[in-house]
Amino acid sequence: MDAPVHHSPFNLRSLSCSSSPFSLPPQDGGSGMYPPRRSSIRNPQTLAAVALLCVATPLAAQNATITGQVTDATTGQPVAAAQVFIPELDLGVLSQQNGNYAIQNVPPGSRTVSVQRIGYQAAEQAVTVGADETATLNFQITQDALQLDEIIVTGTPGGTQRRAIGNTVATVEVADVVQNVTITGMQDLLAGRTRGLQFTALNGNVGTGSPIQIRGAGSFTGSRNQPLIVVDGVRVNNSATAGPQLGESAGADGAINGQVSVLDDFNPEDIESIEIIKGPAAASLYGTEASAGVIQIITKRGGIGTPQFNVSIRQGVNYMSDPAARMGTQWTCPTDDAPGPTECPNREDLVPYNMYEEANRYIREGYFDWPTSNLYSYGQAQGYNLDVSGGSDAIRYFVSANYDEEEGYVWYNTDETYRLRGNVGVLFNEMFSLDVSTGYVDGSSRFESATIGDGGLWQDMVWSNGFFLDRITPFSSESAAPRLGGFQEHLPTDVAKTEATREYSRFTGSATLNFNSPELSLGGATASLVSRAVVGVDKGWDINRNLFPLEEGVVPEHLAEFTGTWDARYSETVAGEMTYSRPITTNLSFDYALTANLEMANRLQFATSVGAQYYISQADEFSNTGNGFASPLSRTINQLSQPQILTRYEFIENKSLGFYVQEQVSFDDRFFLTGAVRFDDNSTFGVDAPSLTYPKFSGTWVISEEGFWNVNPVNSLRLRGAWGKAGRQPDALSGFFAYQAISGPGGSPAVRPFSPGNLAIEPEVSTELELGFDIALFDDRLAGEFTHYWRRDEQQLLGIDVLPSYGYPGNVDQNLGRIDNWGWEAQLNARIYESPAFSFDLDLGADHIDNEIKELAPGTTNNNRRIGYPFPNVIVGDWVASAEWDDAAPADRAFTNAFGQRLAALCDAGISLAPEGAQDPSLYGVMPGGEALPCLTIPDRDLFAGRGFATHTFSVGPRIGLFNNQLQVFALAEGQYGRTNTDNGHSWGHIYNNSQVSRVEDDPVWVAGDRLNGSGNDWGKSIYKADFWKLREVGARYNLPASFVQRTGASRASLALSARNVWTIWQAEKDIYGLVISDPEYGDPTTLGGAGNFYSQPPLASVNATLRVTF
Repeated sequence: MDAPVHHSPFNLRSLSCSSSPFSLPPQDGGSGMYPPRRSSIRNPQTLAAVALLCVATPLAAQNATITGQVTDATTGQPVAAAQVFIPELDLGVLSQQNGNYAIQNVPPGSRTVSVQRIGYQAAEQAVTVGADETATLNFQITQDALQLDEIIVTGTPGGTQRRAIGNTVATVEVADVVQNVTITGMQDLLAGRTRGLQFTALNGNVGTGSPIQIRGAGSFTGSRNQPLIVVDGVRVNNSATAGPQLGESAGADGAINGQVSVLDDFNPEDIESIEIIKGPAAASLYGTEASAGVIQIITKRGGIGTPQFNVSIRQGVNYMSDPAARMGTQWTCPTDDAPGPTECPNREDLVPYNMYEEANRYIREGYFDWPTSNLYSYGQAQGYNLDVSGGSDAIRYFVSANYDEEEGYVWYNTDETYRLRGNVGVLFNEMFSLDVSTGYVDGSSRFESATIGDGGLWQDMVWSNGFFLDRITPFSSESAAPRLGGFQEHLPTDVAKTEATREYSRFTGSATLNFNSPELSLGGATASLVSRAVVGVDKGWDINRNLFPLEEGVVPEHLAEFTGTWDARYSETVAGEMTYSRPITTNLSFDYALTANLEMANRLQFATSVGAQYYISQADEFSNTGNGFASPLSRTINQLSQPQILTRYEFIENKSLGFYVQEQVSFDDRFFLTGAVRFDDNSTFGVDAPSLTYPKFSGTWVISEEGFWNVNPVNSLRLRGAWGKAGRQPDALSGFFAYQAISGPGGSPAVRPFSPGNLAIEPEVSTELELGFDIALFDDRLAGEFTHYWRRDEQQLLGIDVLPSYGYPGNVDQNLGRIDNWGWEAQLNARIYESPAFSFDLDLGADHIDNEIKELAPGTTNNNRRIGYPFPNVIVGDWVASAEWDDAAPADRAFTNAFGQRLAALCDAGISLAPEGAQDPSLYGVMPGGEALPCLTIPDRDLFAGRGFATHTFSVGPRIGLFNNQLQVFALAEGQYGRTNTDNGHSWGHIYNNSQVSRVEDDPVWVAGDRLNGSGNDWGKSIYKADFWKLREVGARYNLPASFVQRTGASRASLALSARNVWTIWQAEKDIYGLVISDPEYGDPTTLGGAGNFYSQPPLASVNATLRVTF
């Protein structure tokens, strides 16, 4: 095979000629205006090595014109900046942003027209043109299977070709995805599409989100597992715990942890693509904060051409799929509200009910007022998007406006968002260009439940007591409870009166100055310089409220006969209570990088890069909490009783400075070696800690382009490997001795010690090795990639209690732990059948994730944190191995049920993972499978019950194209295996005795577990195997006929119908002792593994229709 030939830039302008250098518009994730890149065209006969000629005098009038459109063969979308040319005439143009092109002044005769574009396979067609004729020639071009020439944002100026990167980088073409399916958040966009990426939970509370983990947990602290987020070159706030407190406990310092992911602030309609850099081997150049990976968001840019307007209108519904089935059958004894000692000893004595259906009956009968006919209804979803893009050689622009409104399955759970974006690129001359990116978001959310440390509507039904239903125990009877009618603590109207809201505004902006020097000839070598300077800001303003209004005290009409039963069902509404906070987050970025390129003899290339980054992150929060409203109409913080208000203020600033040096050597554009080192310092490091150094090394070899390669079925094969380090910074105050202002004697100001600092504290450091390959077979009809990685996460930050004599309360963070991670990722994309009438593609994905805690120090363990355990995990306090009814059971194993029946139980003593001779066995975990011993003789110890994360994930994505892709049908299914979850909601159903087994206590294993664990998470009540397969999305898109669309003045239009999370295909376990598992992903997004769902809501399903029109 011939060595690749690289061509100089040539003067090619869409519909015109120019004397300025040819330059491509931004594409393939490239940053800035037109970084220099090697052409993907490898045959010197297909393009001249000089500028395409523009004659000085007009050609004769008899010359012809060839026009047409270049579109993507799969998506049908226009392809901009494609090179459309006639090789033998050295004549050509670039397609405009609408895909159109026109080659003028074509001499009559038979011509071959070729199309090439980075990331696509070349195509050509023959045409015969006569004098003064205009011929139409449309092209549908197919993407390269491996995209080796795609430009990836890597931290160096101009980006790097994928072929030169030794680690895997996942790319999600967001602009293509949103054409087919409705995307309302990053979880919709990335789940099932990106190998190795997991969201911790799926929550049905509109406005909330989920943390992201890439390749599993690498830290014991949840926030340190969040990847770094970069938008158009600027680091942005990556919090997944924004918003008001929704049920979960506050932090030890009183900080509020919400359930909002601010990543969802960005409009998917504005995003061109997302690149996911996985792990420290890939993220070394980003230094501290990057060991959890980096998510690069590249927003849309303008292209050459007249203004192009895109309008989209979306209408849909959000709902809970079959809430009655998710609630399941519950049971009660019609003659007693609690088990035993004599009533309802047998299951036949119990009465079934479903509290969701009972709630709907209450609404129909007027027991409580509700604005919808059912408790859960179809919430409206709507979105409107308008953008315009275009430009000339010198300036290009993209401007958009967006409005989205989502309503959940209860009428008051809403999220309303307005977004604006303006991106401008200016080409000053052939060397200097400027990109400016700006985005503004303004919105408000009201969440389903405002309660702090309590549940919402779902929990009040799951934890219900059917004995108090009016059809079982009439409200007029002595033992009735007409205030609640069977609901656990609150009526739905009680919950709806409380409010949890978030108002948010956010500005993200960046300016990138690019410099591209002309190539300098040095005899047999050429040299050039590329540099980039970025300055940017991401600033957010939030207002969070938790409101419990003063209870009016007016007895509702339905309780007029039972006035004496009326009372406030929230302790907070007795006097009225409110929490009000105004967090402001600021992220400032300054980034400069320079790359010197040297090419020798057209075969050997050197790229030497240096860079420096300075980042400032600030969190500024003022909050008030108080009680004592004077009126039920009071809604603002100033209307509280002033002596009852507690004020809290916090300002935290973090600064980071880093430098890097990188050298890349390539031979024949197919063999690459890269070495780099980054030097980091951070204000969170202790004053005695050294600056950190993060090295990396990678190599790739596109072996299929070697001359000796003759494996015909394999048309492309790349081998790759990477090794590197990156870090996770400590908390802002970990390296400092902190003091707290208090009132001293007589009210005078004073300070006291607040928390101790570690002057030698360092960041957590991750070291990763990954090896893999990319392969394309059978003329790119089959393409795949495989990666195996090993990661060591060291210097884990863990709190150690300090002695009281030290003078400081609390604990001090120290670098004491280690977690080892490993896994693999695989992707296979197949173009199975292609014809104008029918095409079928299939995407298959799989990944494996696992880890193990390897090192801990005394004083750093807890129930879940033990050497030998994977992390996060689920543990059980007492594991009942066997139990049987035995009236003569010995005291060391005897338990009695509610009806006086005695049983004998043996428990699993467990197997310690501590090696022989371990100095401190308490540091090690305990696995099940030990000797069965009398339960009451076993020391208190926790046993491992399962991993809190999916170890294996699979995805299947079929696509069908009909009528030359005029109609496309698609689906995405995802399966997860290996995770153990806890359904705490239904666990309390057992505790509140609305399951059959908890009412009659006829299962000795259950009874023994209940007596041993009480309200804890024992195996019988809440722990289950969470394996499942779900249909994530399904839908169809129809491209309206051009003849019809053009009559309206538009150039193209499409109608898409999509549904999300509408079908759980299979789940490993559907119930726990008869109580239904509502959803295998249903959990708490604030926990690292998503386990527990005390205060969350089952996930939403949605159906949306979207009309898109382009003018």
